[in-house]
Amino acid sequence: MLHCDRVWCVTPATSQEALARQLIETTWCGCTGFELESYLFLNDSTSPDSLQEFAILKRHEDGQSFLQVESITVSRCDESQMLHYIVATLMGEYDISEFVHEVSPMLQSPEEHGRCPHCA
Repeated sequence: MLHCDRVWCVTPATSQEALARQLIETTWCGCTGFELESYLFLNDSTSPDSLQEFAILKRHEDGQSFLQVESITVSRCDESQMLHYIVATLMGEYDISEFVHEVSPMLQSPEEHGRCPHCA
C-alpha cells in the first residue's frame, strides 16, 4: 500500500464476477475498498485521474491484522483478466510470494466513513 494514512470505506462484494465487473467498469474514489472472503481490495491509486491501482490484502485469522499479498493495476485489465486475478487471490496463489508484507490499513464501514477528501 502506498497510502498508510488513507482511510478506506469497505463494503462486501457479492461475488467474484461482480467484483471483477465493479473494479474494471468504474473509476473509484481513493477511499473505496471491497471485501471478498478473507481478502480486501483497497484503492491505492495516487490520484482520481491516475490508473486505478488496488492493493490486495489478506485478513489474518485474528481478524485484526493484514498481509498485503498483491497490487493490481485494474485499469489495464479486462473483465476476464480481473476475474483471473480475483480467483487466483481467493485460491491463495499470492499468499506466499516474496512481495507479501504486513500492513495496517485504517478501515471503516460506510456508516462510519461518511465523506472524506477522497470521496467524489
